[in-house]
Amino acid sequence: MTWIQTIALATLFSAGAFAQPSEAKLYSVDIRVEDFSSAERLYSGLGFSVSTHKSPEGRLEGMVVSFGPPACCLEFFEPRDKTSVLGPSAVELEIASAEQAAQELNAARVKMNAPVPGSRILHLPTGPVTLQWKTLRFAEKLDSRPLYFMQTLSEAAVIAALDKSTPVHANRAGSLTAALIAVNDLERAAAEYTHIGTPRARDIELPEFGAIAREIDFQSGSILLLRATDPSGPTARRLKTQGEGILAVRIGATDLAQTRKLIGEKNVSKSKQSVLVSPENAAGVWLQFQSARP
Repeated sequence: MTWIQTIALATLFSAGAFAQPSEAKLYSVDIRVEDFSSAERLYSGLGFSVSTHKSPEGRLEGMVVSFGPPACCLEFFEPRDKTSVLGPSAVELEIASAEQAAQELNAARVKMNAPVPGSRILHLPTGPVTLQWKTLRFAEKLDSRPLYFMQTLSEAAVIAALDKSTPVHANRAGSLTAALIAVNDLERAAAEYTHIGTPRARDIELPEFGAIAREIDFQSGSILLLRATDPSGPTARRLKTQGEGILAVRIGATDLAQTRKLIGEKNVSKSKQSVLVSPENAAGVWLQFQSARP
């Protein structure tokens, strides 16, 4: 690393130190699929209880695998542009105030777009509810930082109704705990996250992904940035064929033995500490199940 690169990284770290939305929580991972019906069959076959959103006319408008708070869901989308790359596309972090986060990040020279309000009607078994939110996005899009922020504006009664509708999964999936992102330059990518979460000091070996990882902690959940160490491993293949971006999601299971039993032959993990499903069986994303932390 040259002295110019060292100064550049130091500047990134120092700028980030002034803006850490400490209340940020891992909320969801967005996954683009060719069609909801095929994705529903895949995830139902893996033991997930899949929720679909339909219009009053019966038209399928969305699909979600919900886990409940604090990390909400995997959310699936059919892109309007049929040339869009399928698979995981973005990580959503929940924050308390979009305006405050934008102000703090802009003050730290991290350019943000203005918060954008949004809403959607969900037709639950108990009746329709209206979700409201504000979305905050980075002005500069980076494939090594595929995330955005969301502030929930819905009333407490609406949130309570959603929590009550959270299904029980046959595979014992209980929480979304991490998103794993393949990057080319681990140090630079980690520097870009210092204004969002808290990097752990020690790197982690992830042999199943052929990588070394740097973990970025949030108030709940985390992101792991992966640097390829095995030229033939999943991380290196992702970087070669698609470039930087989301490789996998990690799910906490309340009974890993039951998870392993239900997933069956689709489990490609060689470790007794995890269950691993490859992208062809999970709509373009690696799914890694581990025992949920107490």
